[in-house]
Amino acid sequence: MPLPNFGGERSSTNRFALRPAFLEPGSGGRPWFATCKAAPSDPRMKRPPAYFYDLDERPPWHWLVLYALQWAVILFPALIIAARLCAQALNLTAAEEVRFVQLTLLVSGLFTVFQTLYGHRYPVLEGPSTAVLLTYALLARNGLGVIQGGAIIAGVALAVLVLTGAVQRLLRFITPNVVGVILMLIAFTLLPHLVRPVIGSDGAHPEGDPIVFALALVLVLLITTGSHWLTGIWKTLTVFFGMLLGTAVFAVLGRLDPAPLQSAAWVSLPRPWASLSPTLYWPAVLSYGFAYLAVLVNSLGSLQGIAAITAPGRLPRAIRRGLMVNAIGGICCGALGIVGTVSYSTSPGVLLVNRVASRFAVTGCGVLLALAALVPKLSSLLALVPASVVAAALCVAMGGQVGAGLAIVSGGKELASRDYFVVGIPIVLGTFLSLLPEPFLALLPGPVRVLMGNGLIAGIFLVLLLEHCLLPAPRPAAKE
Repeated sequence: MPLPNFGGERSSTNRFALRPAFLEPGSGGRPWFATCKAAPSDPRMKRPPAYFYDLDERPPWHWLVLYALQWAVILFPALIIAARLCAQALNLTAAEEVRFVQLTLLVSGLFTVFQTLYGHRYPVLEGPSTAVLLTYALLARNGLGVIQGGAIIAGVALAVLVLTGAVQRLLRFITPNVVGVILMLIAFTLLPHLVRPVIGSDGAHPEGDPIVFALALVLVLLITTGSHWLTGIWKTLTVFFGMLLGTAVFAVLGRLDPAPLQSAAWVSLPRPWASLSPTLYWPAVLSYGFAYLAVLVNSLGSLQGIAAITAPGRLPRAIRRGLMVNAIGGICCGALGIVGTVSYSTSPGVLLVNRVASRFAVTGCGVLLALAALVPKLSSLLALVPASVVAAALCVAMGGQVGAGLAIVSGGKELASRDYFVVGIPIVLGTFLSLLPEPFLALLPGPVRVLMGNGLIAGIFLVLLLEHCLLPAPRPAAKE
């Protein structure tokens, strides 16, 4: 599925995509990080694909701009989706939503630049994490201060894990079952937030609109079909063109409000749409802690995938530096009140299609995004995309993510009876908790309500509990 990765999606054009990215074959259940020093002996890594421009080569300026534009087009849908869902969760005004989009563009652009030049130094995009986005939306009812406090503390905790070297010890708990459950839970627990936009429920149509619902379903099928049948770089642009088509249809039907676009300035600095007022609320801190565990897992998989087809030798150092930048990004995004970033895993698939491995092309993409943040007209144009179109695109993304999660859990092996429960119970209960009605949640104490209403966090806790405590895998018999 060639979508920007919010929390673990895998591109179908990547030949390493459906292999469990976090456990190397034959590693005996050890985290792939523990075996990455031996990775160059893998025959797939001895002869990386021939590229027009290699990892540290800088293309001529005219080509660099073109490649940067291509990366930006691929990343834009992720930014639109994150900004629109957060705006909906927080009930932002049109002006606040434009500033939210501007800040999302600015942060994603700057951290993409920083990662490619000084962080992991791979051609990997940085953008809003789906796991953090989901936690953000669920905590929105508690106020922005609670979100800021949880995000900042989680970012600091990730930085401490990296600085102390505890990340390597933590990864022994991240098995294929855990990774697969995280990917599938992100998809399933996000669905309740997509129901209203998909059916077209808004102020004018509180019960929904059958026409909008039909258009959303058709758009899901069109994007899915195009993603499967198109080839080359057109495959990577399917979501962008699908959202463009959906927006055009809504415009023809008179369902777009161009007023924010018409009133937006051409050039201005993105001012914070909210003040910094972090609140320490331990359920929010715990929720963000689990969300950043998903960020850690996703970033590690993304870096492994890109290293396998470019430069595996720099991977150990890239992991430390890349995760540290993710931690700093989480702190900055928390202070600004936006969604924290993660390294996207679509990059290997794009590289194998366009044959341009230069990290400077992705650096150029980051520069373009940061510049776009200074142009409110562009931010307003992105915010103009109807919520139903965004939700339809995200349904396609989540469908691909469920498939990736299933592939990682199976890993080409026969599942043991315990695996059915270790994987199935967290997914069922996590999805069930995400569907609990608001009146029932209101009966629970505040901290309990935050945790019970977050199916993703509850599901991650359950899979770790079942995998390592209640239903641990039998240890291999000792050799005589």
